[in-house]
Amino acid sequence: MASSSIHGADVTTIEGLSDDGGHPVQPAWLDQQVAQCGYCQPGQIMTAVALLQDLGNPTDEQIEAAFADVLCRCGTYLRVQRAVRQAAEG
Repeated sequence: MASSSIHGADVTTIEGLSDDGGHPVQPAWLDQQVAQCGYCQPGQIMTAVALLQDLGNPTDEQIEAAFADVLCRCGTYLRVQRAVRQAAEG
């Protein structure tokens, strides 16, 4: 993506979610022990944040569709699903 395509837009990175790790997705990731090697964590967490902003309480099918392009080498997809559901509840 060219930098000109985001000129003037607000961009939040994983570091900008919260100062204390308190964004609902962050404790859910810890509670569900999603992270293993850490390779995909920024992409997974930011995908979860965007999904929850768009849908609020997504179905399992919507979660799977949102994460279809986020490759997890460790195969923690079921944990991701549980974490997204937990974050949606709280």
